[in-house]
Amino acid sequence: MPAVEVSEVRKSYGDVVALDGVSLTVEEGEIYGLLGPNGAGKTTLMEIIAGLRAPDSGEVRVLGVDVVEHPRRVRELVGFNPQETLLYDPLTARENLEFVAALYSMPRDEFQRRLEELTDLLGMADFLDRRTGKLSGGQQRRVSLAASLLHRPPVIILDEPTVGLDPDARRDFWNLIEGLRSEGRTLLISTHYMEEADELCDRVAIIDRGRIVAVGRPGELKARRGGRSKVIVRVRRRHVDRALEILGDHSPALTADGIVIEAEDPRTLVPDLVSLLQSRGVDPESVEIRSPTLEDVFLNLTGRRLAEVVE
Repeated sequence: MPAVEVSEVRKSYGDVVALDGVSLTVEEGEIYGLLGPNGAGKTTLMEIIAGLRAPDSGEVRVLGVDVVEHPRRVRELVGFNPQETLLYDPLTARENLEFVAALYSMPRDEFQRRLEELTDLLGMADFLDRRTGKLSGGQQRRVSLAASLLHRPPVIILDEPTVGLDPDARRDFWNLIEGLRSEGRTLLISTHYMEEADELCDRVAIIDRGRIVAVGRPGELKARRGGRSKVIVRVRRRHVDRALEILGDHSPALTADGIVIEAEDPRTLVPDLVSLLQSRGVDPESVEIRSPTLEDVFLNLTGRRLAEVVE
């Protein structure tokens, strides 16, 4: 049985279409990524899957349970970690988690056992009794994640879990997510960070303007939709025009990164380019091979760069 099944889901807010016939399947035990810009419909879809918002039409099931017919049961199966941490700043981390445990009617002794497990798993011992309003962004993320894991849900939904974190904190959070998967949990993660989707996810669905435009493993998407690799040649400024002339048969393009040439087999092409330039008196300062990225996939599918539409 799939962990999550979404079939032809639609959701509008007045004249604004948030989801336009979205379908996807998340298998048990995988990390599934939703990659897309702000406003693409990621949060709306996650809230519907978590049973927090009703779709206008379509069907959603979590481990076989219909989210519209049994929203309370779905909330027991799902741990939802929203983009905003939703913690009470005057309370300590421990007190916030005690409050969440009360919402699940969790017995005190069970809460204590679970709190010890999560404190160890998420490294919260040093700040468990500090007010959450005084914690760093990364520490607040850990407390928020603990709140979503408290009732041991088999399916975990993380909405932009690393927004606002510095690179080190983001990498630490990736390690936590990998640890959850190793426990057999299913994770659905939304992000607009290409590296995050590439690094973490078994499969990625690219969502834009309320529609799923591609689904696949990151490597498969880059191979099928990312276009050709690029060779980037950098020369001294005074040699740029000369280099463009020498490389004219390879359709070079001058960009801010340097002289860019698309190539099917860049590793074979690079020695030829260097030899050609040097034979004509131009020594490259550097030569870089750049493989297709998920950014290239998004650009080729939508005609826009993901970084541009996120801002």
